[in-house]
Amino acid sequence: MRENDLEILYKLFERIAHAFGREFGKPSTLEEFEEKLENLVNYIEKYMSDEKSNNEALQELVDAQLEELSKAYEGLSALFELNRIISSVNEPWMILKNVLKLLDNAVNYSSAVAELEIDNKIYRETVGDKEVIDYLSEQAKNHNETVLVECPSGLGSYVVVPLVSEIGKYGFLALSTYGEKRLLTAGDKKITESVAQQLLTAVNRYVMLEREIEKKRLEEQLQIARRIQLDLLPRTFPFLDTFDIGAESVSATQVGGDYYDIIKSPDGSLIGCVADVSGKGFPAAFIMSSFRSMFRLSVKISGDLKTLAEQFDRMIYDDFEIERFITAVIFKISTDGTMELVNAGHDPLYIFTKNDAIMLESTGTPFGILGNCSYGVTKTILNKGDIVVAYTDGVVEARNMKGEEFGFKRLEEVVLSNKDLKAMDIVDRIVDTAFEFSRGVPRHDDTTVLIVKYR
Repeated sequence: MRENDLEILYKLFERIAHAFGREFGKPSTLEEFEEKLENLVNYIEKYMSDEKSNNEALQELVDAQLEELSKAYEGLSALFELNRIISSVNEPWMILKNVLKLLDNAVNYSSAVAELEIDNKIYRETVGDKEVIDYLSEQAKNHNETVLVECPSGLGSYVVVPLVSEIGKYGFLALSTYGEKRLLTAGDKKITESVAQQLLTAVNRYVMLEREIEKKRLEEQLQIARRIQLDLLPRTFPFLDTFDIGAESVSATQVGGDYYDIIKSPDGSLIGCVADVSGKGFPAAFIMSSFRSMFRLSVKISGDLKTLAEQFDRMIYDDFEIERFITAVIFKISTDGTMELVNAGHDPLYIFTKNDAIMLESTGTPFGILGNCSYGVTKTILNKGDIVVAYTDGVVEARNMKGEEFGFKRLEEVVLSNKDLKAMDIVDRIVDTAFEFSRGVPRHDDTTVLIVKYR
């Protein structure tokens, strides 16, 4: 054996000895090493023998204590023990085995089954004959109330207690003395019902806690989604010397399907958009974010509204499921006041002059319905001080306690009475007035307003 091999063996020997709290020192010869190794082996054998004896004595002590405890907690004391167990765990299925054990002390059944169904998962504990257990389980399906019935054979009886509360049905508890001459009594039924009620209390507590946790988790996710969605809306606007621009979007839920944007086109004009995705919540918000990408990318390539509208119609038709569509107004304003407009099934766009309100109606179907729609372009000339107002139906369709709609007339009155204010101030007046009008009524739709004042 090489000296290097001996060195490795010495180190291994020292590690083993150290693990058992022994120190033998490094041997100087192979014979001395063999002697020390034999001493270590003898020590380990004795150590293991002592440990085994200690474990056996400890196990005997535990068994004796458990036997005394099982004798001490018989009968109705099982209910108090179960209450203690329930309060010590969060998952009710963890105590099913204890439930059956405690009931065995109190009722002395021959077969039993405890079953819970929570979040589409089944948890089950059984004691006794499999055929009897299957029979009890079958009977439990047929009962929504506690029953105490003699077995068909005339030998024994069974009790079934459904676990039903005001928030749902979560399984059952069933006991049987099938095959025995002894019948379960009304007292046995009462004890079983009491145990089942405590078990159901644990289930209710767990379900309500999980719902609250899920609710908070969803609220946090919605808040994150709302922040992300707000970040998708423009924070600053171009052309501040030529145009005064203001906009706001308020979702009916945490996230919504409304969208607005203002972009400088390749030819130097201003292109604005207000869009409304069908539906609400996450699906609408997802489509809205996709439309934003389409809009911003397409505007950088082309400033022709007819081409843009037909591209949007085709892309949304191809990319999203049936019955998902987007209504939108897209307008283009040159610095000389020339304005073009495409209205894809959206509410009319307003142009407010000094003394009048002009409505520009829809010129085509919503994007995504046909996929091959041709859109007309409306052209007009803006004069200094004219106000362009685009909005979603959350404004004009807002309802009050009487069921009346806010409507176009009220919208016109708000703008005309505040036309000398800055664009953002007019936006605030529209939103505040609409919300005040519908105070006490839940908002059924997202609310978005975009205003451009031509300087």
